[in-house]
Amino acid sequence: MASLSEFESLDEEVRELLENYKFKKATIYEPCTLKNFKECLIGLHEELGLLNINYIFNPYLDVENDTLTTEALVKLINSIWTLLQNFKSTSEKAERLVERNHILECNNSQLNGIVNSLKEKIKLEKNESKACVASAQRVSDQSSEIHQKFLETRTKLIQITKQKETTEKALQNKITKLQLENNKLIDKLRNKSDNHTPCSEICGSTIMQIKEREKNQRKIISKLQASNQDLLREILALKEDLIFEGLQDIQLKDNTK
Repeated sequence: MASLSEFESLDEEVRELLENYKFKKATIYEPCTLKNFKECLIGLHEELGLLNINYIFNPYLDVENDTLTTEALVKLINSIWTLLQNFKSTSEKAERLVERNHILECNNSQLNGIVNSLKEKIKLEKNESKACVASAQRVSDQSSEIHQKFLETRTKLIQITKQKETTEKALQNKITKLQLENNKLIDKLRNKSDNHTPCSEICGSTIMQIKEREKNQRKIISKLQASNQDLLREILALKEDLIFEGLQDIQLKDNTK
């Protein structure tokens, strides 16, 4: 049993309930007979009191000549009627609760199915996200490599272009120089022709020298033209490589999408 200090710490309502019910105990059911009907009515009084049904039985006032008085019988009937009404109401509430519980169980089952479906969807999306991240990383690495190759090829192309321009400039200078020398020789021959100098007086070695120079000039010009063609072919090959690598990069991005 609780001490007084524990009772004082409780709310007024709880303390009142404890005071009202601490002495009330359920009676053991016994079949009612003509000999023990008074004890049965006293037990019924206690049981109905536990159910908050107001039924008072006084064996000294409600029984005359071992017979229940009319007033006591009316009180008993009203109490039993109240008990039946309470039972009916409780049964209806229980049925509604059972039906509601069934609906809640169905809803809960549907919600569990939706939750499981969402979990699977989230799991798939996480896996797809990881795959996309890995694919994006691979594409980034490949893009970096392609960009590096592009920069290297561009640097090489710039170098070759500069080399080509330098070579063309040198060739142009040589060609100009050869043309000037050739013009000088032509002018010299013309001047000799204008002085009516016979051809027999022209030194044979000079003619051979002029022919040798023309031959060397043709060789140099041919060599320079061949070198120029090689440079042009190399530039075209580099341009084709750049275009091919750009197309591969576009196809790679399309495949990634």
